[in-house]
Amino acid sequence: MDTFTHLALLFILWFYGILLVFAPIVLRIQFRYRAKVDPRVVPLEELPAEVREFLEPRVASLAPWNFDLVAYLSVGSIASGTEAFMALLSNPHTGEWADVSFVVSKAKSAGYMEFITRCSEEMQIDTNTNSAASVLFPLPQYHVFRFPQIHDVYTLYRVHRMLVTQITHGALPVLPPPGQEVAELKRRLERYGPWQQKHGYMYLSADGENYRVTGKGAILAAWRAIWPVPLFRGWRMRMENQAVLNKIGVAT
Repeated sequence: MDTFTHLALLFILWFYGILLVFAPIVLRIQFRYRAKVDPRVVPLEELPAEVREFLEPRVASLAPWNFDLVAYLSVGSIASGTEAFMALLSNPHTGEWADVSFVVSKAKSAGYMEFITRCSEEMQIDTNTNSAASVLFPLPQYHVFRFPQIHDVYTLYRVHRMLVTQITHGALPVLPPPGQEVAELKRRLERYGPWQQKHGYMYLSADGENYRVTGKGAILAAWRAIWPVPLFRGWRMRMENQAVLNKIGVAT
């Protein structure tokens, strides 16, 4: 091994050592997850232009599938450094939810569509087009499928319905009474923090306003964001997605 190669290897090891040590520290200092979420109904015309341009046509594309608009919402800053907006919809005929979400941050702004079928506290199926993996750790009783390669409502809804059929085995979906949809959304969003705390990933701050990551949560969350782990996770997601699509005969 020549001197240059030796020095290059030492630099790479040193660089990764620094990342492995300091990335969890930075995440633990910076990350916050709101303990209380207060979705606020906002008229479409009062939404920021980029949010309005993303939400409006996708809401219209859901109408043929009998999804009625409940409200446009400003969800606020659930996670530190972000601002979230949403169009919340429901289908009273099938008992399903849909939403079109848009998240604004300094690094990147992006949106996605989602279908949700909730049968009970122990069974929920989410199918969305979100390309970004959550920093939070998944709740095992909720099945989340991400298909960023799907760009149309018809295909996404077809995949969702087939997944629901496979997983629920006939369990019926439930919706809250009319007028309680936003309150139910608030409850659903606020359940994540306590679950993370229960499993040692987060803890509630002394003021009760935010959840913050524990040492365990910071290490696990930060390390899975360091290259090449995201590449592996992305590859695994694509393989799992393709297996699902092949199994149910959906082409993208």
